[in-house]
This record gives sequence, C-alpha cells and structure tokens, in this order.
Amino acid sequence: MPSGTDFYNELKGANHRLDQISSKLDTLITTVSDNFSQLLTLTTYTNQALYQNAQQNDTIICILEKISKQTCELLNQACLQTALQTAIGKNAATLAELFAATHADAALTREREQALRDQIERCCPPPTPRPCCHYEPCPAPKPLGPPKGGPVIE
Repeated sequence: MPSGTDFYNELKGANHRLDQISSKLDTLITTVSDNFSQLLTLTTYTNQALYQNAQQNDTIICILEKISKQTCELLNQACLQTALQTAIGKNAATLAELFAATHADAALTREREQALRDQIERCCPPPTPRPCCHYEPCPAPKPLGPPKGGPVIE
C-alpha cells in the first residue's frame, strides 16, 4: 500500500506536469493569437486588393469602350473619305483635262505658279491641322501598396 509520502510525491509530480502543460498551452495560445492576427491582416489586405482590382477593371473597361467607339468612327470616316476622294480625283482629272484643252496658256501659267507655290512651301510650310481626337484618360485608382504593418509572410 502506498504511503502518504508516495501519494504526496505523485501529487507533486502531477502538479509539475500540469504546470508544464499550462506553460505549453500559454505558448500555444500566444502563437495562435499572433497567427490569427496575421491572418486577419492578410484577409483585410486581400479584400483591399480585390477592391483595387475591381476599380482597375472598371478603368480598363472604360478605356476599351473608348477604343472600340473611336475605332468604329474611324472606320466609318475612312470608308466615307475613300469614296469621296476617289470621286474628287476623277472629277479633278476631268476638269484639268478640259481646262488644259481649252485654255493652254492658262494651263502653262498654272504650272508656273504651282512651281512657285512649291518653292514657298519648302521654305515656309503651311501649318499642320490640329488633331481631331483629344484623349481623355479614364479615372484610375491609386496604387494599393503593401498591407498595413508590412509583410507578414513567414
């Protein structure tokens, strides 16, 4: 039969083991708490990054819509201008032939004056036309940056 001392020693050993378990449990709680805090920080950053990505996608869609609209308008204008230029070219050639045939002296004068205009334009070219399109950038979100508190990946 165990004595009181044996019982006391066993109780003391159990108490020591409980203290060790309690110490390890405290360490575990601290580690879990720190990791949970890091997980919460990463989750918050992920949510911000997703929101940032959604804003960037809105900007991209806006730019693509502008490009699409302008491309369609350019194609329409190109088709129209090509048809008009073809007609103008044919009409101008016809008029030049008719005029040169009936007014040979005026045709020679015109050629001389055109040569003078060409010389003047080489020296002082006419102003270039202003562009039709004025680009307006779409609103873009500010860069998100790293998560608050710095990187937490270990």
